[in-house]
Amino acid sequence: MATKHVVILSEKSLQTSLMEQQLTEQLDIKLDIVTADQLNDIASQHTVNLILIDFEQLQFMIANNTLPNFDLLKLDILIYNMPSESMQCDIIYWQSLRGILLSCAPIDHLHKSVGYVLNGGLWLPRKCLESLVMLRRNPNLTRCQLYKNLTTRERQILDHVASGKSNKQIANSLYLSESTVKSHVYKIFKKLDVHKRRDAMHITKAVHNNQPRLE
Repeated sequence: MATKHVVILSEKSLQTSLMEQQLTEQLDIKLDIVTADQLNDIASQHTVNLILIDFEQLQFMIANNTLPNFDLLKLDILIYNMPSESMQCDIIYWQSLRGILLSCAPIDHLHKSVGYVLNGGLWLPRKCLESLVMLRRNPNLTRCQLYKNLTTRERQILDHVASGKSNKQIANSLYLSESTVKSHVYKIFKKLDVHKRRDAMHITKAVHNNQPRLE
């Protein structure tokens, strides 16, 4: 059986060195610590079975539009150091997500979770699993839940998109530059996991039809 390849997406630090030590002592894996800039090269040269990424770093990369497209790269991820109050964010609906380690998790959960995921399992807190089960039963809840993660400005722009306005028309209505509107629309579509304005219209309709759930 081939040795599994795990990557910690981070600059090298004391924490990542300790993680590397625990994982390589407890599991039969190959492990690399690489930055986001190096990930494409690593993924193109080797089969990467799992990416570990710190929640705070993940949020920083999302905010700065530097997050690799894990779905496009067909890479599974496990997020560690996630605060328990952040479990309802849109990240839990990502196709690439295979595990979450909360910031309060015991130290030995690191190698246990990685080993479990590498064997084909999902390592997710109970609340995340409950959300995914509810989503499976009622797909409309997906969009309502993701909508809650939009900022007030993003919701405002989404309403304009859903009404059929172009980016230029939205910019004129809100006294913004067209490039600013384009940037907002890009972030909105990414948060809602859509690619077309028509899909955004459907989402807005579904959200407003389920408005009581958003209170």
